[in-house]
Amino acid sequence: MVDKSIDQTRNILTTLKPYVVGDISFTESGIIDALQKIAAVLDAHIGSGVSAHTPVSRYQAGFMTRDLWLKFYEIAGGRTYVGGGRDILELEPGKYYGLKFKNGPLVGTDDEDATVTVDVSEIEGLGKQILVIKSFTGQTYLYTTHTNGAGTNFNAPSVWTSIPRFANLWEGSLTTVGTKFNLKDDISKYTRLIFTINTGNGATNDISLPSVGNIFNVDTIKRHNSTVGLNVYEVGLNITGKTGSVIKNVSDAINEGGGGPVATSDVATIRKIVGVLE
Repeated sequence: MVDKSIDQTRNILTTLKPYVVGDISFTESGIIDALQKIAAVLDAHIGSGVSAHTPVSRYQAGFMTRDLWLKFYEIAGGRTYVGGGRDILELEPGKYYGLKFKNGPLVGTDDEDATVTVDVSEIEGLGKQILVIKSFTGQTYLYTTHTNGAGTNFNAPSVWTSIPRFANLWEGSLTTVGTKFNLKDDISKYTRLIFTINTGNGATNDISLPSVGNIFNVDTIKRHNSTVGLNVYEVGLNITGKTGSVIKNVSDAINEGGGGPVATSDVATIRKIVGVLE
């Protein structure tokens, strides 16, 4: 029985040898010495007493807690679910997702129940930046706190601000009534559209219209280059989803002493259509 116990001890020590500095002697005193060395290794690894399993920190080695693991998970691109109803301004630095956040950008809107992602970054002693993206639309919001020496949010806006996103949906030349065109994306995904219109006498303007309905009348004016007066231009577009057509292109001239608007053949051209998400 003793020989069997010695064999078992020898096998265990052989397995643990990589963790012991120096050679192992399988005499009684050698085994005791090896066990003491292993105990020292374990004690150095896990600590003892109040310092056992101390979490790793900026200043000392230690163990990874669940919270620390979640932080590494966030660094790798994962997000922590925080449920509904959390105060978004009280979140610690990290990456989260949830809904119905208190003090968030969607409070009081029709989309208050929407799932959002939240990125919180903090500059110690100066403030926070909180970035919120509405998951199903991609609309983006930013809240910044940046305290000055008096502890007030002096320069940064004290409300949520939206970050517009721009998509180039179409570019070219649209002048002739009946011309059809295709967009890169459905206009219903955007809150407004920007039309770049080029008038017959050389002016270029960007006209912003809400992305509501399917008829868009793009209007602009241009003073005459060499005489007193101006031209009023209007290009009408019918856009449904990703397809559209030119349905109107007219121009009226108003001349000094002319007695009223006069229809002209000096029409405008649509050069670009941009979708805006905000």
